[in-house]
Amino acid sequence: MSQADYNLYEQIDSFSTRLTMNTMSFLMKNGEVVKVPEGTTLVAEGEDSEHVYIIIEGDADVRKTDDLGNQLNIASIGAGHMLGEMGVFLNHRRSATIVSKTAMTVVKFTNKNFVNALPKAPDLTLKLLKSLADKVDLINSRLADMAISNTVLILGIYIMEKAGGRENCEVSLDGAQVLKDTKLDQRKITAALRSLHKRNLITKLSLASGSTFVFEAKMSPLKNFLKRLGSTS
Repeated sequence: MSQADYNLYEQIDSFSTRLTMNTMSFLMKNGEVVKVPEGTTLVAEGEDSEHVYIIIEGDADVRKTDDLGNQLNIASIGAGHMLGEMGVFLNHRRSATIVSKTAMTVVKFTNKNFVNALPKAPDLTLKLLKSLADKVDLINSRLADMAISNTVLILGIYIMEKAGGRENCEVSLDGAQVLKDTKLDQRKITAALRSLHKRNLITKLSLASGSTFVFEAKMSPLKNFLKRLGSTS
């Protein structure tokens, strides 16, 4: 084994799920070591899943496009992470875009070579299962966060329009009218109002009659909060 291979092993050996020397050697023979410059799109959302990558060194951003066409950062990943393994088994297109945040070193496999490696590398299989479980949890939690953030942003702007520039004023919202104007359903409207109330941006929240919400809005803090929320959404 060359010095270069040994250095790669030293980096792989620091992963949370260790790979044995035999597995590392097998991967080096069946994969291609690739240097990736900073700012490179390694995989793009929607394209065919034809390769699997293991990050040896460096960091990358995971980006996903929302319903409005905005590309949002949903995670950052580094050494030890796998990319593209979901596409091998689910046979679907890339579910997210991966862009290198720093210069990176990755090992690249064709889907066929990666699948062939699994029976001969049980520690790699363990790492694969852990990676799949972590990604499912991450995607579910981040999409839930993104959904409530977008809802809060939409409803917050709606409240500001209803307040008409008045400071610390009482606002009355008819749930049916809000639904018609914003296309948000009753459950999302209620959750967004509770989120704003929890942050003390609206106070004295109550349900006056039927689906009419009444509360006092703190306009300056609400405006500043929405600016910050809009810049990170």
